[in-house]
Order: sequence, then structure tokens, then C-alpha cells
Amino acid sequence: MDEIFKQYGSTIITVLAIIAVIGIITLVIGNDNTSVVYQAFADLIKRFYKDANMAAGFAPAP
Repeated sequence: MDEIFKQYGSTIITVLAIIAVIGIITLVIGNDNTSVVYQAFADLIKRFYKDANMAAGFAPAP
């Protein structure tokens, strides 16, 4: 076991770090409409649409 860690220790740590980064990215970005990034982007689009309609003189959308 000690020999395995001497030879492959840095590789094992690298693989675990990559897996952790992928997990964190998936958690933050998500994969459905409840994710943080999706909600921020959807709010940005809704706000832009509302502001564009107000600037053009149209009634605000509900």
C-alpha cells in the first residue's frame, strides 16, 4: 500500500481534485431550472424584456 502511494499518490490526488471540481461545478450550475445560474439568467432576460417594453412605450408584461 505504501508503495502504491509513493508511485501514484500525486495522480490519485489529481484525480480526486478533478472529481471534486466537477462536483462543485455541477452543484453550482445545476442541470435544471432550480440552479443558481439558470435563475440569474432567467431573471436577466425577464428584466431586459420588461425594460425594453417600457422603453418602447408598450404596456408592461405581467
